[in-house]
Amino acid sequence: MSQLSIAALAVGAVSFLGLCAGLRDAWFLGLLSLTCMLAGADAAYQEREAWAITFLSLGALLALAAVSAAYRDRVRERR
Repeated sequence: MSQLSIAALAVGAVSFLGLCAGLRDAWFLGLLSLTCMLAGADAAYQEREAWAITFLSLGALLALAAVSAAYRDRVRERR
């Protein structure tokens, strides 16, 4: 198992533990995005193009969802 895979698993575990501990949605989605990006980098390094594209695309969507969640939290705080 490569170091990128271990890092992705560690970040994924931290994100789920944080979710159980009440971590905000923006942080949870951001950590999941980082997990997908690390997994995508590992897949690209191992020349698994389909997996790399899938993980990197999912990571980008999760990053967009994290930004959206952070914006929604900011709007709620202002009201």
